[in-house]
Amino acid sequence: MKTPNYLSKLACMLCLVCFSSLKNFAQSPNIILILTDDMGYADVGFNNGASDIATPNLDNLANNGAIFSSAYVVHPFCGPSRAGLMTGRYPHEFGAQFNLSDSDITNGVDTNETFFSTVLQNANYNTGIIGKWHLGQPDGYRPNQRGFDYFYGMLTGGHNYYTKTSANGGINGAYNRDLRRNEGLANESTGEYITDLFTDEGVTFINNAESNDSDPFFLFMSYNAPHTPLQALDSDKIALTSAPFNYTYTDNNRHNYAAMVYSVDRGVKKLVDALVANGEFDNTLIVFLSDNGGRTDRGALNTPLRGVKGDTFEGGFRVPMFMHWPNQIPAGVTYPYNVSALDLYPTFASLAGATIPSSKEVDGKNIINNVINNTDARTDESIYSIRHRRINNVGIRRGNLKAFTTGNGTWFLYDLNTNISESNAQNLANNPAYQDILNEMINDAYQWSLTHIEPIFFDSYGFPPAVRNSAEATWFNNNSSNNPSNTVSWQERTFDGFTTLSIEGIEINQQVSGYIYPNPVSDISLSIKFNETITDEINAVVYDALGRTVQMEKNLLKTSANITALKLSSNITNGNYFVKITAGNKSFSKAIIIDRN
Repeated sequence: MKTPNYLSKLACMLCLVCFSSLKNFAQSPNIILILTDDMGYADVGFNNGASDIATPNLDNLANNGAIFSSAYVVHPFCGPSRAGLMTGRYPHEFGAQFNLSDSDITNGVDTNETFFSTVLQNANYNTGIIGKWHLGQPDGYRPNQRGFDYFYGMLTGGHNYYTKTSANGGINGAYNRDLRRNEGLANESTGEYITDLFTDEGVTFINNAESNDSDPFFLFMSYNAPHTPLQALDSDKIALTSAPFNYTYTDNNRHNYAAMVYSVDRGVKKLVDALVANGEFDNTLIVFLSDNGGRTDRGALNTPLRGVKGDTFEGGFRVPMFMHWPNQIPAGVTYPYNVSALDLYPTFASLAGATIPSSKEVDGKNIINNVINNTDARTDESIYSIRHRRINNVGIRRGNLKAFTTGNGTWFLYDLNTNISESNAQNLANNPAYQDILNEMINDAYQWSLTHIEPIFFDSYGFPPAVRNSAEATWFNNNSSNNPSNTVSWQERTFDGFTTLSIEGIEINQQVSGYIYPNPVSDISLSIKFNETITDEINAVVYDALGRTVQMEKNLLKTSANITALKLSSNITNGNYFVKITAGNKSFSKAIIIDRN
């Protein structure tokens, strides 16, 4: 079995040094990151997808740079995807695996996680973000406190496209709040189209950065288009049905959506023109991608991919992407290898000559020289995505293969070179020739799942009314879609039968439910919380990865009606373990990681 990703992080960080030494750049480039919101894989011309969408300026940059045919974000929803992008880590590892609700004014992405914007800022980059934040509204979590010198946009997950024209929209009217400039309000007039406002602010940032300082700049153009609500300018809609495009639309959603994409494309031309006017076009790396897949019920197309936003089919987290940098990144090439949004953190840091804090974990890798040389940055390594809901979706991409499960114990395997649409008719999961690689991919994903911790925040918005307020229960998967009384954790349901540990031997099919934290464990104490009141004596057994008993404790003391604690033996070394908790004749078991480094 190959080394799982979570065990190879040190090797990956060493690779950062190796890659950065392959090519020395004359100077640190400006960096512009353009992120769209809920944009379909087919909704750019450079992906040869839809025939009724106009992206001439994006296409020009893409065709004169490197197009990524297999680019992935870390989650099929906005908030976790952005949290992974900014931290360079899978959001499940630091408790950001759910969207932040627009009504949540107390939480944000863990401030112990250093954003790459801070790393660039510390390397004397002028840093700015324009548009959508969605990483925390309270003091301490806002852009100006997380590495950005300048911020213009909204702290929440979305906004109406015309300023101050509606009293409603979003949770508690969040989509109609005033836009912000740094720590204050922008005080825009009524009826301004915010995609154009964002573009104009981006142009101003470029002009100011060049006129006021000789340092390079990083500009994050975080457009919320074409995320709902579908609100387009009439002039953009007319442009698409007129020469030179002459498109015809039979669906109004599609027409509005296409016009919203076109407004971003028009904006990109203004940004490029500003670079040219300031003599900075050749020294600017432009990276474009979407934060997740498109919503086909709201005008997007993910053709030829299966799935939509929220899925871990390809259509949920495989996104359009390109890099453009004249005279550095070869023009007119397609980069066919798998890349992750996680890779942007170490890549940007390397190009900036910046220092990543020694305590900072980074799951991605510096890919700049791989892109320049068109070589694979992650041979035999997987990219993961998981969406937690009542039945969990897991996607694993390695090489040309894709493993997928809805979390019910059934796995599928697709060869995306011949089956990019993930047709079940071409499922390879039961083909003997693929059993070893499938089992290896699933086991590696299981090991990766052990690094997941309890979420810091839960967003229940969007669930059916019966479970609208039970996002926490959803995370622990204490409700089966077929049997609400069935309490089987998501890890146990998803990976049972594919792990190195014979979990049946420790009665993994528990009769009570609860959870154990922290995980990973960095000290000697575990807290154990039951999802019901326990009156029986509570006992614990700790098993190692081979199923051997390494510690037994009787009659644990309760700190409340449903919480107890376990002091781990100092003889237990770092590694993967299972803890089995019994109360009377009932039990439940959970996987943990012990890492005291």
